[in-house]
Amino acid sequence: MMEEQKESNSMKRIYIDKVILHIGVGQAGEKLEKAKRVLKEITDQEPSERKAKKTIRDFGIHRGEKIAVMVTLRKKKALEILQKVLAARGNTVPASSIDKYGNLAFGIKEHIDIPGIKYNPEIGIFGLDVIVNLARPGYRVERRKRCKSKVGKEQRVTKEEAIEFYRSIGVNLV
Repeated sequence: MMEEQKESNSMKRIYIDKVILHIGVGQAGEKLEKAKRVLKEITDQEPSERKAKKTIRDFGIHRGEKIAVMVTLRKKKALEILQKVLAARGNTVPASSIDKYGNLAFGIKEHIDIPGIKYNPEIGIFGLDVIVNLARPGYRVERRKRCKSKVGKEQRVTKEEAIEFYRSIGVNLV
């Protein structure tokens, strides 16, 4: 009886809220620009730069220095890119990569493994992180600027529901 209610309730529908692609370079300069070009080539979207939060002398990182680039994708574009990056992993991801709120995070060792991306000797090879965020309708209430409110526990995506969702879109969880 409860399963029938879940299927008929449109507010319980799970969807991909966003897909984030992230390349951490660790230093500013030419290497960061090349990483930026890689993300632009993969997504056709302008990446944003991220700064270091604190100084780590052992790694030569200074607070406020640009050390990474990232792109956030939503809606249809997010689904297209997700299918491409999953194909680079053979549509297989460890189940341990899913957190208790249904978010999936995994890495790709070489960006040239993504279908449609060719090796460019000027740029080189970069690894990237992929983060997939799941949500339900109405979850924006917690994140909006005006009239923020809490979202109930029933509205959050659980790990079990996320596993079921990922399997329905063709992801093999090991």
